[in-house]
Amino acid sequence: MEVMDDIESLSDEELLTLSLSRPSAFEALIGRYQSQFLSRAQGVVRSRDGAEDIVQETFIRIYRFAPRFNGENGSFRSWSLTILMNVARTHYRKAARDRGEVALLDPEHYESLADPNDVTARGDAVYAKEVLEKALPKVSEDVASILSLAYLEDLPYKEIAEKLGISVPAVKTRVHRAKAELRKVIGAFE
Repeated sequence: MEVMDDIESLSDEELLTLSLSRPSAFEALIGRYQSQFLSRAQGVVRSRDGAEDIVQETFIRIYRFAPRFNGENGSFRSWSLTILMNVARTHYRKAARDRGEVALLDPEHYESLADPNDVTARGDAVYAKEVLEKALPKVSEDVASILSLAYLEDLPYKEIAEKLGISVPAVKTRVHRAKAELRKVIGAFE
C-alpha cells in the first residue's frame, strides 16, 4: 500500500517520467484524467462510444510521446489536453467526412456565395486565368511552374509536393512567394 500512496503523491510530470521505467505508474495518470478527458471528448463528438475511443487513443499517444515531453514548455495537463483535443478534432472531422455531412449555413451566408449559374462569376474565373497566363512568361521559371500547378492545373498541395519531390510546407512557402512575385508583375500591367 505504501508504494501506491507514494505514486499518488507524485505530480503529473513525475508520474509521466516514472511511467517510462515503471509502466504501472501510468495507471495513476489515467485515473487522474480519464473522466475529465471523457467529458471533453464527448463535448466534441457528442457520442459516448466515440469519446471513449478518443480518450483511449489519447492515453496511447501520451504514453508513446512521453519521452518527448518537456515540462519547461508547459505542464503535463496542458500538454495532454492539447493531445486530447487534436485527437478529438481528427475523429470529428473523419466522422463528418464518413457521414458526408456538411456544415449548415445561415441564410445570410447563402447570399454571400457565388451563384454557380452566374455568368459574371464564371467570367471572373476565366479572366483570372487569362491574367495568370499573361503574367507567367514574365516571372521566373520556378514561380511560373508552381503557379501553373496550383492555379491552372488546380492540383492540391499534396500532389504538387509529390510531383516536385518536396514537402507540403515547402509547397505552401513557394506558392506564397510566387504570389508575391506575381502581384508585382500584375501591378506593372496596370
